[in-house]
Amino acid sequence: MNKLPLLVLLVVILALAPLPTPAHGQTNVLQIRSQTLPITIDGNPSEWGAYDCTGKAPGLYLATINNIPQWIWCDPEGDERTNFANPDPRVDLLQFRVTADENYLYGLVIVKNMTFNIGDDGGTFVAITINRNGSTSGEVWFAGESKTKVNYTKAVWQYQVVINLADSRYRDQGKTQVTDNLTANWGGIYYIVNSSWSFQSDTDALMGADVSYSAIEFRVKWSTIGGPPSGDSFFLRMELITARGWSNYANNGGGTWDIPNASNALDCITDVPGNTWNEVQDGVVDYYIDLYFATTPPYYPVPEPITVPLLVAVAVVGFVFYLFKVRRR
Repeated sequence: MNKLPLLVLLVVILALAPLPTPAHGQTNVLQIRSQTLPITIDGNPSEWGAYDCTGKAPGLYLATINNIPQWIWCDPEGDERTNFANPDPRVDLLQFRVTADENYLYGLVIVKNMTFNIGDDGGTFVAITINRNGSTSGEVWFAGESKTKVNYTKAVWQYQVVINLADSRYRDQGKTQVTDNLTANWGGIYYIVNSSWSFQSDTDALMGADVSYSAIEFRVKWSTIGGPPSGDSFFLRMELITARGWSNYANNGGGTWDIPNASNALDCITDVPGNTWNEVQDGVVDYYIDLYFATTPPYYPVPEPITVPLLVAVAVVGFVFYLFKVRRR
């Protein structure tokens, strides 16, 4: 039996079948893999690979580098506020990256230049808020007494990740690299709180910072931030600010350097052009990013629209060839 007609029919059916629709109409969705990602949390971002943000900032991109799928936010260089130094490279956000496997969410923060030792007063302070799936229930304030709110109509948070490289436990030790676990201290180098401002516990959560790379890495178990994604319609809505940090760990104190009568945020994720002040002058970061994840097939991104006509053309040519061959018999 000649199987060519059946093959041609199958190609036609596949070509004309509707393509799967990504979650929330998104064509960019990070597929979470079951394998543990090869990321060492030490502040050296080499495993993440290089990504050139030239001409792309501000903007959010999905790329696979070193076989690691990752969301990448490119931030403009030199847009930080200069209330304490001009320029202030330790708070000048350049990139924020996020990836995940079935167990952990990973993050990478890169600033322009960390010109300090870990534990120094005024070290880089980063606060990242996490809203799950657009929930309308949550908290509005960034941590560290930053006098800054998230978008309180669209991006209230259920969890917040804070990294404060001014942690006083490391002061005057000349450290340029630190790896540490979660703390339950407002002056700690790494803590996560829920919307009731209670510290989250996670013995597997880890952060690493290395000033020679001007980079901070962190990981957290999915169960610590509300549980793993399910299906193909899950997203995290995130906001991020940077500031200069202070810490008095012994007395459970810490936060951001104060700017009188204004937000303490010195840089943030935003698409508002110019200096960060243009975004935070009202004490609110209105801009947020949505990072989509999927744990079940189909795998994204979906085929380009050209795929359908191409498959149809192949099917037609194959069928014509079959008819020509039959006639010649």
